[in-house]
Amino acid sequence: MPSPADTLTSDEPVGPQLATPPAISIQDLRIDYGSHLAVDNMSVDIERGVIYGLVGPNGAGKTSTFKALASLLKPTLGKIYLNGHDIVTHQRLAQANIGYMPDMAPVASDLKVWEFLDMFAGAHGLSGKEKSTRIDECIALVDLHSEYHAMCTSLSRGMMQRLVLAKTLLHRPSLLILDEPASGMDIKSRVGLRNILRNICKSHGATVLISSHILPELTEMCDEIGILHKGHLLDSGPVHDVLHRMTGLLPEIKIRLAEPPDMHWKEWLLAQEYVSNILGEDATHFSFHFEGEESDLAELLRRMITQGYLACRVSERQRSLEEILLDLEYDGH
Repeated sequence: MPSPADTLTSDEPVGPQLATPPAISIQDLRIDYGSHLAVDNMSVDIERGVIYGLVGPNGAGKTSTFKALASLLKPTLGKIYLNGHDIVTHQRLAQANIGYMPDMAPVASDLKVWEFLDMFAGAHGLSGKEKSTRIDECIALVDLHSEYHAMCTSLSRGMMQRLVLAKTLLHRPSLLILDEPASGMDIKSRVGLRNILRNICKSHGATVLISSHILPELTEMCDEIGILHKGHLLDSGPVHDVLHRMTGLLPEIKIRLAEPPDMHWKEWLLAQEYVSNILGEDATHFSFHFEGEESDLAELLRRMITQGYLACRVSERQRSLEEILLDLEYDGH
């Protein structure tokens, strides 16, 4: 429970003055380790009930950001508000509903699974029937029934991650900060994790901030993502919008013609403005790079049909998160 010193008075600022403040509001965040700049001028708001994925190459600043949010690391500059509470000046209020799961979290080696959860449930103020019921609920959530009496040392890496997640959920946090929670999990467990997080957000209105190196699943799991690179937040927003913006200057257009074109087709297409690198998959399926705007593409399709090349299907292939991060890692930025 918050101490009297943590109780806010009516004239104390608690971050952005909104009727319902964001679950997380980061403003001009900077984190230095001596001469190393880990996070540089990062600002983002994450609304309640959202699963937000923070992605980036190794060393991008993800873990530093998570530690600052969990108040394990004091920012060099900037402000962090959790549910409207300043993480520095009102730490206990800000922390009240956080569940933090660090990467490679340690687990007591001399305890059984239920004992490990019992210890943390007690630390959260649970006791008696309420405590035992909540332990059972969290074990069921992560599917560790069969390991209830097992020693923690006997668990596989994936089971250990599930146990730490169960511990993180004990006090029903409204804000989950999960750093690589799927590390070591098999496919079944990762699907289970995705379902757990979706259910928590839907049924309890919780917010989840998550990082993971398993990028395809992160794309499927998250409502929004942020791309972090060398401490800079390059882009943030709904997954589809970010991937669209990060596709680059040469998106790949895939096109299907209603019938095979004549021998002049590729020559004609290559002569059109903004078109390059034409590839043919078969007699009617082609792809090419296009540097123009959407209106330019619409005009190209109009001319194509007028010329007798009947396009019946057109799509744009967006780059995957893996491709985007590989570009960031090797483009020398």
